Amino acid sequence: MTAVLLGASLQGCSQHKDDGYTLPAEKLRDGEKTQKNRTGRSSDMRYTVVAYTDGISTILGTHAEMKPKGQFVRIRLLCVNIGRDIQVFDTWAQRLVLTDGRQIGADVNSTMVKRQPERLSVGANMRAEFDLWFDVPKGGKVRSVRLYGSPSVGMVTDPTPAEIPLPS
Repeated sequence: MTAVLLGASLQGCSQHKDDGYTLPAEKLRDGEKTQKNRTGRSSDMRYTVVAYTDGISTILGTHAEMKPKGQFVRIRLLCVNIGRDIQVFDTWAQRLVLTDGRQIGADVNSTMVKRQPERLSVGANMRAEFDLWFDVPKGGKVRSVRLYGSPSVGMVTDPTPAEIPLPS
């Protein structure tokens, strides 16, 4: 009798067809372009570029208005830690790759004005969404973003970055 009940309860579990959930949609901000199929992985961090904005000529924050040296580029980024330990997202390690091969780091001033994280601990099975800001020099054209996760437990070298193509 116990075996029959156990078998029936296990059978009920195997018929569970739910494979995910849907998050509420967010509206695009002025000038923002939705991105599709822009996902990569570095270590235990899976990155998805969900939106992209270029040609930003000025930004406003709570205490400042600022103009870029060239143009601001904003990348809306979703980070998901698919590992079992904390991954640290370091804004200053991330790079925007230009079509001429130059790499530029995230812009300190725009990151601060827009109150975005410098470093963020992303726990196991946690997701975080925020903006990465870059100041692209005049004449520079964007090719991709190179995103670095932190080493997983037991790694002795830095992980290979995820390189995600972007519109130019």
